Amino acid sequence: MRLNFPQGERQDVLLKEGETSIGSAPGSDVEIKGEGVVTSHAVITVDARGPVLWVRSADAWTHVNGRPIREKAILRTGDLISVGGVSLLLKPDHDESISKHLPPATEPEADMSDSGQETRFRMTPPKALLRGVSGPYFGKVLAVPGRLVIGRGSECDLVLDEPEMSRKHALIEVTPAGIYLRDMGSSNGTFVNGVQVRDAVLYSGDQIAFDRNRFLVEAPGMPTRAEGQVQVAQSSTSSASTTQAIPAVPAATTGAAPTSAPAEPAAAARSGSSPWLPLLIGVAIAAALVLLLLGVKQA
Repeated sequence: MRLNFPQGERQDVLLKEGETSIGSAPGSDVEIKGEGVVTSHAVITVDARGPVLWVRSADAWTHVNGRPIREKAILRTGDLISVGGVSLLLKPDHDESISKHLPPATEPEADMSDSGQETRFRMTPPKALLRGVSGPYFGKVLAVPGRLVIGRGSECDLVLDEPEMSRKHALIEVTPAGIYLRDMGSSNGTFVNGVQVRDAVLYSGDQIAFDRNRFLVEAPGMPTRAEGQVQVAQSSTSSASTTQAIPAVPAATTGAAPTSAPAEPAAAARSGSSPWLPLLIGVAIAAALVLLLLGVKQA
């Protein structure tokens, strides 16, 4: 993960395992000069459980996604951290980790039965949820039964009346193969884990942001982003191992003559011979001679 400065105060900072200090004091890991930033403002710790923000000063004005933090806050990728008057966005190491390659959109299911007279009710429970983490929907849970249109228009399934929202902004589609965010011609796009995108593959645990509205994607039984990336990596490795061929190097191009030591075991293996065979033959011949001499003496 890395800290990004949307207003360009400084370059991005990669978060290392352990502690990363934030403050105005010289020598801080993330030295920030800005209104409301105190000498020792905060520390971000990173371990196997994830990143945690610790506020170090009672006078430190600190917020995460618009909520004031007095002591500590568990962080997720995509969180907006306010340190005094400076904003920091927690992003993945690389923006390219958010896949933008989506399959074709599926057709929405008909709302009416074939007769056109009776409403067809969906009997299966929703596979994905949006949990509000900031904005007017903070603390609320919204079901995504299959397709959810998000925008400023009153006809949208999720209405977000914000100045940066388009009338029909984006669509979230839940399929057995995955969860997809599709842009519907918006002006500003959407942020997924702090990365601005148009279309994106979503995973359980991702955070999506529309202006000041932020939602956590929860999809029980579906892979998280870390699991999805492992599956992609394993698939790529398997594909490479099955298709890669080891080229043969001609003896003339090696620059050195092959030694005879490696060739002897190979020849023995091909012929099926054993290094004990001559000894066994010698023992058998000696035994035959002894028996012959004994027979001559007895005669």
